[in-house]
Amino acid sequence: MNMVVEIFVIVAAVAIILQMAILFALYRGMRQSSAKMEGIASRLEQQASPILATTQEILEDAKPKIAEITSNLAESTATVRAHVSQVAEASRDIVDRARMQAERFDEFVGSTLGKIESTAELLESKVLSPVRRVQAIMQAVTAGLGFLRSNRSRPKTNHNSATEDEEMFI
Repeated sequence: MNMVVEIFVIVAAVAIILQMAILFALYRGMRQSSAKMEGIASRLEQQASPILATTQEILEDAKPKIAEITSNLAESTATVRAHVSQVAEASRDIVDRARMQAERFDEFVGSTLGKIESTAELLESKVLSPVRRVQAIMQAVTAGLGFLRSNRSRPKTNHNSATEDEEMFI
């Protein structure tokens, strides 16, 4: 059994030494990686430092301007809203007035057409109808006078010429 304990102690010692070698290799690798990372970080800090400083200056310079722009934008928005409200109100008023004028114009046209129709009927019944009657009487009188004139102006001729006229008529 001593031998087994000795082998076990030797195997354990070799395992511990092997673990120690692995841990030492890991430590060195981490140290090298850390040194590289610190170098990269310092170079990054050196390169980024002027950019960050410039950015900080720009932001400090722009801060009041951005505040003023925001304030002006808010005022402009309020003004535009007020004007849009006024324009909408004026548009509604114009549309209402146009609608009212259109209704008045429609009533005026309807009323005028009604008056024209009633005037035309009145002219027809009171003026044109009597004028047509007078015109018919005048035509009858003119025809009668024409007939009388033609009989007076024609000398009485012999019976032959009257017979000839009658024969031509037939």
